Amino acid sequence: MCRLILMNKNGEREIEKSYGLSNFLRFLEEQKGGHGNGYALMKKGRIISLEKGVKLNVKEIARVIRKSNYDWCIFHTRLASVGNKCDENCHPFRRGTEVMAMNGTERSVGLVSNIKEITDTEAILDLKTLYKWGLPALRKLKSIFVGFAKGKPYIVANNTYNVKLLNNKKNNAIVFASDFPNKINKNVYEPKKCFIWNDEPIDMSQFKKYKKKKVYKRMYFDLLLEFNEEDYYEDLYAKYYGQQVLDLGEEGEENVA
Repeated sequence: MCRLILMNKNGEREIEKSYGLSNFLRFLEEQKGGHGNGYALMKKGRIISLEKGVKLNVKEIARVIRKSNYDWCIFHTRLASVGNKCDENCHPFRRGTEVMAMNGTERSVGLVSNIKEITDTEAILDLKTLYKWGLPALRKLKSIFVGFAKGKPYIVANNTYNVKLLNNKKNNAIVFASDFPNKINKNVYEPKKCFIWNDEPIDMSQFKKYKKKKVYKRMYFDLLLEFNEEDYYEDLYAKYYGQQVLDLGEEGEENVA
C-alpha cells in the first residue's frame, strides 16, 4: 500500500499549473505514504538522479524535480507492509541501469525477501535482473510497477483501481499516478483493463474518462496494516473451542445429576 508517479517534464508542468507539484506529492503521501519517500530521474535513457529516505520530505523533492532537466521522473511514497521503516527500504530501487518502484504487496517472493532481508519490491527487481525478465513477466504478479529499463520508462498495471492517467495531447503531458485530487479534473482517465506501457504512443481506447470516487480515510489503511490475520484466527479458534468445552462440561453435570 503505497503511492507512486511516473511522469514526463510536461506532465510536471501540467501538475504545477493546476495544483502545485509540492501539493500533489503531499496529497499522495497523506493518502497512503509517509514511511519514506524517493524519486528517480532519467534523461536521454540515462539515470541522472536517485534519492530516497525516511526523512526526505516532499517539499524538497518537488524543489529538486522542478529545477532538474529530465525526460522522465518516478516518485514514490511508502506505506510499509514488508520490511522495516528505514532509508534502505524506501523506493525506488536500482540495479545497474534499472530502476523500480511498486505499489502493492507480493507475498510470493517472501522466501527471497526474508533470506536476503530486503523488501518484496527489491526481491522482484533482483529476480528480474538476474533472470532477465521482460515486462510481461511482471504481469504474473498483482501489483503496480513503474520503472526505467533499457533506457525507457515503463508501467505495469496489474489492477485498474490504483492507477490513473493524466494525458494532455496538446502539450504531450503524461502523468501516471495512483490517484489525483479532485481539483485536477481535466484530461484524467482510468484504465478499462490491466495494461503495460513502455514509452510507446498511448492507446487511449484502453482508457475511459475518470469519475471521481470516494477516498477512504488514512486511518482505515493504518488499521489494516496493524491487523494480524494469524493472531485473529487463533483467537477465534480459542474462543470457539473454549466455549465448546464449557458447553460439554455443563451438559455433563446435568447428565450426572
